[in-house]
Amino acid sequence: MKILGVDPGLAALGYGLLASDGPRLTLVVHGVLRTKRRHGLAIGRDLALRIGELARAFERVLDEHRPDEAAIEEFRFYGKSVTSSLQVANVVGMLREALRSRGISAAEYSARDIKRAVTGSANASKAQVQKLVKLHLGMTDLPRPEHAADALAAAITHVQRSRLARATERSS
Repeated sequence: MKILGVDPGLAALGYGLLASDGPRLTLVVHGVLRTKRRHGLAIGRDLALRIGELARAFERVLDEHRPDEAAIEEFRFYGKSVTSSLQVANVVGMLREALRSRGISAAEYSARDIKRAVTGSANASKAQVQKLVKLHLGMTDLPRPEHAADALAAAITHVQRSRLARATERSS
């Protein structure tokens, strides 16, 4: 089973793919897809071009690695920046559609749930998440950049939740 974790963002979209074979998790690939603002364009036009770039790059990742399932860090608006929140919401919509069109089921987990699953604390720092992702996956170096580490943490969370759900079903 291959699980793709995604940390959505317009400037930097983190992704990480894990292979799950029974109790063992293996890192397949991780990275970040990046876009840059085009100065001189209207915000809406710039957003459309950047979402298109991300969509093509994300589809290449999907086509190359063919994940079975996906885990997306859930988007939540906290009233800080309406513009950036709308941008991320558009990215999440693109992700959902790219996954849906390939028949890949996607679960979404809050940042707090991901931190709790990976570190044991919903208030863990980015550095703590990186260290625990490294430990969970038996990596020699910290996963970098942070967006890729967050995506791997989402995938780890999904594997843990799926295992728990299967164990609960068997015991019922």
